Amino acid sequence: MSKISVISLINEYERRQHIDALFDKYNLDYSYFDAINKSQVKDILQKYDLTVNTDRMSLGEVACYLSHYCLWQQVLERDLPYLMVFEDDIYFSKSAKTLLNNIDWLPDGFDVIKLETMYDRVIINKGTNLLLGHKLCQMQSRHMGMAGYIVSQQGVHKLLAMTKKLGIDRPVDHIMFDRLILDKGSSVHQVYPALCIQDKIYNKDSIQFKSELENTRKPLQTRKEKPSGAKKINKELTRVFEQLLPKHMYYTGWLVIKGYKKQKITYLE
Repeated sequence: MSKISVISLINEYERRQHIDALFDKYNLDYSYFDAINKSQVKDILQKYDLTVNTDRMSLGEVACYLSHYCLWQQVLERDLPYLMVFEDDIYFSKSAKTLLNNIDWLPDGFDVIKLETMYDRVIINKGTNLLLGHKLCQMQSRHMGMAGYIVSQQGVHKLLAMTKKLGIDRPVDHIMFDRLILDKGSSVHQVYPALCIQDKIYNKDSIQFKSELENTRKPLQTRKEKPSGAKKINKELTRVFEQLLPKHMYYTGWLVIKGYKKQKITYLE
């Protein structure tokens, strides 16, 4: 098994052609992981004795979670020190060829390293210098998306344990890049600027890679009742007061003292 896996549905021929050309251009050795489809969900849940503990996830989102979960299992089964995981609609920055073919920069004791960006503002520290103007930064706030990351065997143990404990109760990026960050002692990093980006983020109007997963999320979102005017105001006031709580202020102040700040995660072509 290559230390680079690309998650892709077996019948996504256009996406696989894109990946074949991209990874050949960047001289990266990889293998495909045939993504779990909706019809396989029940069997995979039974195989790993997992439960879905929410009605807020679509079947497609559960299948996506299980695709990553199966790859984490393979890290242990094949005793890999780490695994790079990509989805099949990404683009690489020019720096990716150098940094992904020479991984001496991986830090000791890391759990997860996020390689992509959703163009969010994320709390990161000053980091350590890599090559070609990139840095490896400790991440202290969530940054969604699963299109490109590196997970260590240590990180896999934590993610599998969390999934066993919580069940599948949220999209997979929320456990990896939110729940894991909240776990004390976890080591979650961001490459800044990012090394890869999804087509839907890079080309907002693109229809090149239509996502079945995104389509299944829409009914789930519209099912949620919109709050009334009073409820909306109350929800916003609650959010503001929570941000003003001493505990939150103390934690934010501590991060500033430690050299953290909120920055938009950019992408260099």
